[in-house]
Amino acid sequence: MAIDATNARQASWKRAIQNLDELNKKLVAASAKDRDALERAIAAQEEDVLDTPAADLEGVRFKIQLMWTDLLGLDPETEAKRLVLEDLEILIAEMRNLLGEAA
Repeated sequence: MAIDATNARQASWKRAIQNLDELNKKLVAASAKDRDALERAIAAQEEDVLDTPAADLEGVRFKIQLMWTDLLGLDPETEAKRLVLEDLEILIAEMRNLLGEAA
């Protein structure tokens, strides 16, 4: 039963991310008249991604980056956000190493 729930969560996550990727690819090639509608669709899909349970820690990292869109500032809050993401990336790499997965 737990495996079925895990597989369902992973499939839902993969679909949500694929849909977002497809919309972003369309936006790059979109005409000016289509951009507004695509940007609204992307915003809606980003909300869907945030509502979809993450399949793994990479998914959690992705969600955090999606919420924290501007990480270029030099203020203390932005620096703290970058440090949190850096910690998460280190933990993900360590976990993969322990599991023998390729990075």
